[in-house]
Amino acid sequence: SVPGVTFDLTFGGMSREESRRFARHGWVVRDAGVLSQNPWRYKEYIRNSRAEFTVAKDQNVMLKSGWFSDRSACYLAAGRPVITEDTGFGSFLPVGEGLFPFTTKEQILEAIRAIEAEPERHRAAAQNIAHEFFDAGKQLAFILKETGCA
Repeated sequence: SVPGVTFDLTFGGMSREESRRFARHGWVVRDAGVLSQNPWRYKEYIRNSRAEFTVAKDQNVMLKSGWFSDRSACYLAAGRPVITEDTGFGSFLPVGEGLFPFTTKEQILEAIRAIEAEPERHRAAAQNIAHEFFDAGKQLAFILKETGCA
C-alpha cells in the first residue's frame, strides 16, 4: 500500500462476502454495473479518478499481444494516468509519463509514486497520448490512407 492512496475495486457480480473481504484489505468496492449505467455517470467516475490501475487477461500478458483496454484509452483522454499490466503495448505507445506498464509490484509502486509526485505532468502526458494515438479523426485518416481508400 501507499500512504494516502486509496484504490477502488470496480467489479460486477461480486458476492457480498467477497466485497467485504476486499474492503477489509483497504479496497473501496464499487459495482461496475451501477457506474456504467449511462455514459455520463461513467465519464464522471473516470474524471473523478486520480488514475487507473488495472490488470490484463493472462493470455494477453503471456503472448505480449500489445492489447490495450478501451477503458484505459478513456482514462488517458480524460487526462488520467494509467498503470496497467504490460502486454507489450509499449512497442506502440509511449510509456513512462502518463502511461505505465508493469510486471512487478515494485513497478506499480514506482508508477504510483511518480504520479503522486507530479500529478499535473502525468495528467498532461496522459491526455497527449490519447490525442496522439486514440483521436478518432487521426486514426480514421490513417486507416483510410493505409487501405488505399483516401
